[in-house]
Amino acid sequence: MKYAVLYIIILCFMWGCLEKMPLPSSINVNTEFAAGDTTYLLVNPIWDETYGFITPIEISIAPDGRVFVADSAAKSIFALDQSGNILDGYSSLMNMNDVADTIIYPIDVDIDQKMNVFFIDGSNRIYRWNQYWNQIGIESYASFATFLNPSTGDTIQRSNHSVQWFELINHSDYIMIDVEWSNNQSIIDSISLPHVFFEGSWIRNIFADLYYESEKNIFSGISTTLANDNFMFAQDRFHNRIIKILMERSQYIQLENGEKVWVHSGTFGQTVVSEGTGAGTVNSPLGIDIDYAGNLYYSQGGEFFSIHKVKPVVTGVYTVYQSAFQEGTNEIMDLFRFTTPADVAVDLNQNIYVANTDDQEIQVFDYNGKFSRKAGVDEITIDTTMYVEHGSELVEIDTFLVKELKGFITSPQAITVDKRGVIYICDTPSSRILRYRLSNQLDEDLQPIQ
Repeated sequence: MKYAVLYIIILCFMWGCLEKMPLPSSINVNTEFAAGDTTYLLVNPIWDETYGFITPIEISIAPDGRVFVADSAAKSIFALDQSGNILDGYSSLMNMNDVADTIIYPIDVDIDQKMNVFFIDGSNRIYRWNQYWNQIGIESYASFATFLNPSTGDTIQRSNHSVQWFELINHSDYIMIDVEWSNNQSIIDSISLPHVFFEGSWIRNIFADLYYESEKNIFSGISTTLANDNFMFAQDRFHNRIIKILMERSQYIQLENGEKVWVHSGTFGQTVVSEGTGAGTVNSPLGIDIDYAGNLYYSQGGEFFSIHKVKPVVTGVYTVYQSAFQEGTNEIMDLFRFTTPADVAVDLNQNIYVANTDDQEIQVFDYNGKFSRKAGVDEITIDTTMYVEHGSELVEIDTFLVKELKGFITSPQAITVDKRGVIYICDTPSSRILRYRLSNQLDEDLQPIQ
């Protein structure tokens, strides 16, 4: 028994003394993989500073497959296709200023089913720019209308500058008739250019969020839903919470193709996750994502558990969010597993991807939070020779050690996964976007393996 113990001690000592080896910058595309192999391979080319990136800090993929990268130092949101081509028609998102000429340094971006591009700059504001309106063009907007109550026959006439306008267009008892249209360019610009979608200091939000000081919100992350819902989520680092933001009608516009659509603004809905130290609570939120079932995933830098999953439970007309992961049951909740988990993402199969930043790796889990594999690392087998005591002699033993190589990813700050299962990583300090594919699912051209 003592020899076995000694062997293990020597083995551990040699493991700790092994030199770190750099991960190769390119892949041997001729490598053959065994059936069922699920090794993550780097996809070339790497999207680097030649694309204009300075500090790519967040990344999101739109329903149409377009890739949006928030770069705070560049004051821009880059729009690319999945081949890495910079797309035309997105100049309003480059070197951004809002309609009040406030410089925007975006730190997160997400896109909903209505083609709204939402982004934040670390303030109490959420900004919005809509792809669809800008592709077609805005012809005019409703400046005045009559509101009819069909059940009573009562009518009310209001300008869109009046206090009652917002309430009437969102009132279930009233419908809009006899609309007067205006093509005032300054108003059209305020709708079409990047503009404030949600602001904590707006009196309506302060009143609804009375328990907190809404004007002191500091949004560190946002996530839209994967359904056509009229709400989104935002992480509030000042109050250590996650809130639901409702989308309510604010403008009625006519596009240049004759189509009439509603413009929405954000209003406070509810606090869905509050400050705490246990499962389903939040402290220093970092990253956030949502799956098709409406489950909310988030990472945090404070307290004990780094990754959480909460599920919506409808109780009457109210929805509460309860923890789906528990300590001792789900591996993803193990203490000391992560070192600064800057972001979390979930794919179509509810697999969970964690950007484990300080450990320079991506950890992958199934929907139950069971560890599966890693991306951004490589493993090598090292043939070594050891000597162990056998009686009065040292006996030479050949051993094989498997060592995990890291270092190619400098500091993964953000992560997302597309419908094909390709991982996109913002390696912020190196000004790069890295992509990884599973070896048994996609070929080098990101096409399904037959």
